[in-house]
Amino acid sequence: MARGIALTAAIVGALLAVSGSGGAAAQQTPKRGGTLVFRALGPEPACLNVLPMSCNQGGQAYWSEKVLPTAFDVGPDFTYEESLVSRVDFTRKRPFTLTYHIRPEARWSDGVPVTAQDFIFTLRAIRRHATPEFRDLHAPIRSARAVDPKTLQVVLRPRSASWHDFFGNILPAHVLRGSDLTRVWGDRIDDPRTGRPIGSGPFLVERLERGRQLVLRRNPRYWGPHPAYVERLVVRFAQSATDPSEELGSGELDVAMGVPPSVVGAVRRQPGMRLVTGAAVNFEQLAVQLGPNAHPALRNKLVRRALAYGIDRPALVRQTWGEIDPSHRVLNSAVYLTQSRYYEPNWGAYRYRPAEARRLLEQAGCRTGADGIFSCGGERLSLRFVTSPVVSSRAQVLPMIQAQLRAAGVEVVPVFAAPGTFFGQILPQGAFDVALFSWGSAPAASWAGIYGCGGVDNYTRYCQRLVTAHLNQADRILDDRRRGSVLNRADRGLASDVPTIPLFQFVATAAYDTSVRGFRFLPWNPLWNAENWWLARSH
Repeated sequence: MARGIALTAAIVGALLAVSGSGGAAAQQTPKRGGTLVFRALGPEPACLNVLPMSCNQGGQAYWSEKVLPTAFDVGPDFTYEESLVSRVDFTRKRPFTLTYHIRPEARWSDGVPVTAQDFIFTLRAIRRHATPEFRDLHAPIRSARAVDPKTLQVVLRPRSASWHDFFGNILPAHVLRGSDLTRVWGDRIDDPRTGRPIGSGPFLVERLERGRQLVLRRNPRYWGPHPAYVERLVVRFAQSATDPSEELGSGELDVAMGVPPSVVGAVRRQPGMRLVTGAAVNFEQLAVQLGPNAHPALRNKLVRRALAYGIDRPALVRQTWGEIDPSHRVLNSAVYLTQSRYYEPNWGAYRYRPAEARRLLEQAGCRTGADGIFSCGGERLSLRFVTSPVVSSRAQVLPMIQAQLRAAGVEVVPVFAAPGTFFGQILPQGAFDVALFSWGSAPAASWAGIYGCGGVDNYTRYCQRLVTAHLNQADRILDDRRRGSVLNRADRGLASDVPTIPLFQFVATAAYDTSVRGFRFLPWNPLWNAENWWLARSH
């Protein structure tokens, strides 16, 4: 029902494609009809009901926005854009009020308009039936009322930067009212009274084929710029990324999410296929422990800055991702992704400068030993760099960091732990000096829990009152531009204190048959513009 309202330490397996283009035939008149088969990564949904998380534990619910659109989508620049609403006005003084203007043309597939009552029904359903996580998202809402059929007014208790996510998949009140919402929509999304498919998006659910795929079909009464071009969109579920060349070549697949790195070059060379890459929403970083279980020298910000100067981050990117995406770049923000319009390279000063790293260590009072490794306060600067090798690139990255920091006079002791131990014990207990793992980002994500004093996921034990104040303030700002300014102010503070070192976003891949036109994917919603896809050949 909502996208990415919290950040978690990500165990990254198969990543989603970020961007791509359908090729040079964009000026052709789109053809209508045909079936397009799309390979998704992850398990099939246990059920199609969008309320309980148990139905979509595999995280594949992005397909639901093509059937039950949300108030907002997240666009290519990783910011919110209007979907079911044309605009939302908000007040800057108490009572903090959001006024949602629902698109006049928006209607359900049975012809009934989408109204403010649908939004209110959805809100009540979430509060009654959704998981605590989603209910907590709506806790700031004091009241919601329909001003008129197409206008909704929401009054907030405190302000919340997550207000764009208040209204995820909007439910059809006129067909669900009176139904047991815990029992509907197991294998279909329909009017429980008639069994007919229902939705307000460009596609409707035709059927769920257990153990294989979800079949969507065009909604002929879609209210958007045009009905979907393809007659059917088949979402085929796959547990892991495999070489898609044979299935693409035979026409069994049209689009395949995730291409194993070992076959990227071969897929690129295949005639009639195209491979696209881009920056995913998961980013790798080094968390530097400042707590009692860490090396005491790490409590000195000069030592932490020395680590940042002693790591050649562009070299890590080239070694890890160069063959897949030579244009991939370092992440120079701890709060925004590179594709965000609010991204500022606040960490850009930390270029690879081992001499500067050594100078800072000397300034911190550390002294070089006979083997070139510094000692600080009489204790050898030997640091436990802990990670979990669930992502294969970490087995490459950690030895590279080890060699780079040795040139700066720091000894790195690599420690590889099982995922359960790493995420369940080592990180929460602070049993590391530096930890290598990834966070996943969302446009309205709260970073106070990660970098703020006493944050629930603040594994570094970092606490800087001004940075925490900025992060807390950002969580209460309704205006995205102003929020971006405050978050970047906090990020500059983080760059000065170095409790973390951002490295890079993961690279994501997808392959597709060149007969697919209008193709564009986003990592947070790979079916973002699926209504614009079309097939240049019969299928």
